[in-house]
Amino acid sequence: MTQKSAKVTNIATVKIKPNPHNPRTLFDDEPMRFLEESIKKLGILVPLSVYPEKEDHENPEGDFFVLLDGERRWRCAKKLGLSEVPCIIVATPSPETNILTMFHIHNLREGWQLMPTALKLRDLMEMLDTTNERELASLTRLSVSQVRRCKILLTYPERFQSMMLAPPDERYKADFFIDLQRIRGPALEEKFEPWTRRGDETCIDIMRNKYESGVIKAVTEFRKLVSIYRAAASKGSRDEFIRQLDSFLDKEQMTIDEIDIPGATFAVEASELARSTRRLTTQLEDLDLENVSADEELIADLKRLYRLIGKKLEDALLLKPRERSEQ
Repeated sequence: MTQKSAKVTNIATVKIKPNPHNPRTLFDDEPMRFLEESIKKLGILVPLSVYPEKEDHENPEGDFFVLLDGERRWRCAKKLGLSEVPCIIVATPSPETNILTMFHIHNLREGWQLMPTALKLRDLMEMLDTTNERELASLTRLSVSQVRRCKILLTYPERFQSMMLAPPDERYKADFFIDLQRIRGPALEEKFEPWTRRGDETCIDIMRNKYESGVIKAVTEFRKLVSIYRAAASKGSRDEFIRQLDSFLDKEQMTIDEIDIPGATFAVEASELARSTRRLTTQLEDLDLENVSADEELIADLKRLYRLIGKKLEDALLLKPRERSEQ
């Protein structure tokens, strides 16, 4: 069997419009510059896919067309002053099919920034009247975790969403807001008094300022903050956590490590230490003794670790009682 190839039509660059349903709205300069250089040397090797703006079009030379695939190539062609570009004309899709097609074509080829994806996902949720994460993941071919992250970003006020749509040198990473949601979510749902009194936007700004000034060194520190909260709540110390959260939001230089709730803070540290211990144990079990014997620096480090663990256990009165019981 032979496959019939699609007809390629040259269409005037000025007769093509961007797709209003394209989730990709950020076109950073550096990758665009590489594509522009390629087109300048070799031309447009892959035709653009477009559909007629009017469903009953009869004149490809006079009608306007909307991009389905190839906006980056079209933008570069305009910048280079190309009068026309090669296109494949397809049938006009429904709005739902249009947006799903854009997801399938573009996101699988090169991932978008998360905030533009979230905005278009919101349009799709409204069109289909669903917020089911598995259904949306199946339709868009995003992962369930990507859908969930997008939905988190959509809970933020527009001012913060705009920060994630800014030019690269001013753009705020989506990871900051996603990790902040770990404590922001409970604060809003359970109406933490320090959060509700100041207002959501003010608290977000406080966290941003702490992060930008280095008081919060990494976005992953928000995970520690919510772990302290959960441990405090389980031990009946929720009110003490709320009091210290109030101080944390009030004092510009106060760090997450300075939040100290007896029992709760230790529970977080113990959990982190347990994970590290399990990981180290696995590494030591898999260690090649022949290689160890040739690495003096590693031997010295392991000896220091051995002595430190022994001393800590003795200080905690864990080792000596066991030794006495074994005699």
